[in-house]
Amino acid sequence: MLDAAEESLLPTEADVHFYKRHGYFVSEKIFSDQEIDALLEEAGRYYGGHRDRRIPFIPKGATYWREGDATDLRQNNYITYESLSMRAILLKPLVGAIAAKLAETSESRLFIDVLRYKAPGRDRNTTIGWHIDRHYWQMFTSDAMLAGFIPLHDCYEEHGTIVMVDDSNQWHETSTPDESTALHFAQRGLNDLEQRLAIEAKANNADIKTVPIRLNKGQVCFHNSLTYHGSFPNVSERPRQTISLHFQDKENRYRRYPLPSGNLAAHHTEQLCARLDNDDPDYTDPEYFPVLWAG
Repeated sequence: MLDAAEESLLPTEADVHFYKRHGYFVSEKIFSDQEIDALLEEAGRYYGGHRDRRIPFIPKGATYWREGDATDLRQNNYITYESLSMRAILLKPLVGAIAAKLAETSESRLFIDVLRYKAPGRDRNTTIGWHIDRHYWQMFTSDAMLAGFIPLHDCYEEHGTIVMVDDSNQWHETSTPDESTALHFAQRGLNDLEQRLAIEAKANNADIKTVPIRLNKGQVCFHNSLTYHGSFPNVSERPRQTISLHFQDKENRYRRYPLPSGNLAAHHTEQLCARLDNDDPDYTDPEYFPVLWAG
């Protein structure tokens, strides 16, 4: 249940319309300063090796930075599984209720999370190339999945904040998903991703209008899985630390999607979650895909 103050933070009908038209929505302050400070402190402990519990193994294809790895750009999946304090803050009903209203569904489930750290400096390798999440999620039935981008401090252009390509959720992806759908977008070259954005814009007779999302501490930017987005290097004097949550709508299920090679499109979460009677992955498994909101 939401209290009256939380209900006042839900998107309005005008907000939902904006989201459907432009592909993103910036919330009001939905996390308190104390919650964000606690997440930042826990992130430090997490990087230091602390875990409340551990995933059984690190799935092939997951992003999972460990001490000793390159430090320019750290990325870690499964933080809400391994850190119970981050889980309690991040997976609160208000977050799920906002995701559900934007997706126009009665339930939102977690899909995957990622903790990110961008070291400061123009010469650091911290650019995240243009991509749409849906391209890499062909194993799902839904186009309504979405993500929430949560900075652990004020996050502006100089920090390398997330950048949206306005209206790109309206585009039709002309390239038939190929073997690249089996990769994480970070495994593809920046030039490749830049060219792909240009090709798709031209095919859709669209201009590329980029919108850097300026977020104050406690705000969240939600974006549709069909919206092109990326981010530039952190040129400020402090690390950029963020968390992204990806949400499923109630209707989303696994589908078998064959690639040109004959392999099926897959995601690393399939290596951990429960299986259905026909041995397909169960994307409603509450162990890894908990429900945040059902209303």
